[in-house]
Amino acid sequence: MRGDRSLKLAGYEVFRFGTAELEEVRSAEGVLREFFAALYREFKVTPT
Repeated sequence: MRGDRSLKLAGYEVFRFGTAELEEVRSAEGVLREFFAALYREFKVTPT
């Protein structure tokens, strides 16, 4: 938690995931795929 606060105060955006979200490989892949798709859209990133 302290690390999150330090990063936020330094101007970074912090995206956290809970253990339960990433425990199962199949569901974790979906969670991460959706997250990165949204992140790329938000920041106009084109994956190579």
